Amino acid sequence: MQEKVENTEKTSESDHLAWVSFIRYRRIATGLLMLMGILTFLGYLLPYYGIIHDSFLLNVFRTGAQAGFIGGFADWFAVTALFRHPMGLPIPHTAILPMQQKRLGKGLGYFIARYVFTKDEVKDTLNKIDFPSLIARYLSNPTNIDVCAKIIMNSVPNMLDRFEDGRASTFVSRIFSRLLSGESLSPLMVRSLRTMVDNEHHQEIVSFLLEVMKKNLKEKEDSLKEIIQDRVKEQGGRFLGWMIGGSVASKVLLGINKEMDRIDPQNSDLRHGIAEWIKKEIDKFETNPERSEKISEALKIFVDHESVQDWREDIWQKIRTLVEEDIENDDGWMKNLIHDTLLYLATQLREDPSVREKVTATLQGAALRSLPHTQQWLVDFTENVVAGWDSKALVSRLETRIGKDLQFIRINGSIVGFLVGIIIYLFIYVCFGSVT
Repeated sequence: MQEKVENTEKTSESDHLAWVSFIRYRRIATGLLMLMGILTFLGYLLPYYGIIHDSFLLNVFRTGAQAGFIGGFADWFAVTALFRHPMGLPIPHTAILPMQQKRLGKGLGYFIARYVFTKDEVKDTLNKIDFPSLIARYLSNPTNIDVCAKIIMNSVPNMLDRFEDGRASTFVSRIFSRLLSGESLSPLMVRSLRTMVDNEHHQEIVSFLLEVMKKNLKEKEDSLKEIIQDRVKEQGGRFLGWMIGGSVASKVLLGINKEMDRIDPQNSDLRHGIAEWIKKEIDKFETNPERSEKISEALKIFVDHESVQDWREDIWQKIRTLVEEDIENDDGWMKNLIHDTLLYLATQLREDPSVREKVTATLQGAALRSLPHTQQWLVDFTENVVAGWDSKALVSRLETRIGKDLQFIRINGSIVGFLVGIIIYLFIYVCFGSVT
């Protein structure tokens, strides 16, 4: 029998102590079996040579020793057959664990998946975990926020590519309107707008809007002239409208174009005025909840307007260019926006009961929905791992952990066999007067 764990395998201190304990009890069980065999042998040898005479007590003792030896030997065979062929003989249905290693792994995995990793157990465990607090605690560390922000920013180009299949315009036209209507998004919008203005990124948006407005005015110049002429006719009469309506329309459109050209230069006073006006509006937006709701609703209406819908492809391309340029900047507004969003999320997870409830329900629901797949994965994983173990290593591991308890089976087999043998002998003697 193997007396120690193979030297090539590194074992922990607990494994070593378990192995030493197993060896000690195995020696006790083997010694007791040998003792029963020796006593049986002496019980016949000594009377044969006349050293002692047959007697009632000798028969009782000898019968008990025989039963003890048979019981101990049978249990030794059974225990040994679990791990290897007894005495090296290829007896059928022995060396069960090495021969049935793959099936053992599958059965073990099935047991864990179906009776340990159950839906009720997983649900009870998930209910004990405070996911919102864990996430909030993680996001409270600036280093962790930097890591998350880096991961998000690195994934942005791939996300933009995925939206290029036609979903981008749908995203701009539908999702923006929903996001802008959320009350909990108002503080985030304030920080986003303030970051954009402080970094002068709003100038690009102003330029883009001016470009779109000029393009739209040019494309609809004839229809706008007709509208203005009709307005002049309504106010001044048909004759006056016929006389000066076209001239008034041309001058109005010309004046509008001149004002736009005056705003267009980057260093114009009007642009600076717009920036200051935006900052003041942001302050009002931040301190006045009613104004915040009205602006959110106005932005929603603006995004949903059919004119904006017509521009959505241009809007998407402009947004993409702006984002791609900004993610290359270590101090860009997008990085600041992600930081602010994560900080805001951490605050909401700590303080807002509704957000905490939604996050908990979402994570628990996702875990429970994936449970059947996880259970099957556990079965396959355990089966493959156990099947891939070296047979000798498997036997060594199992014997190390459960060998001590199995040796008690052998010890009990010898002792119980000895006692049962004596009881049966006495019972027959009482009933029939002699045992042959």
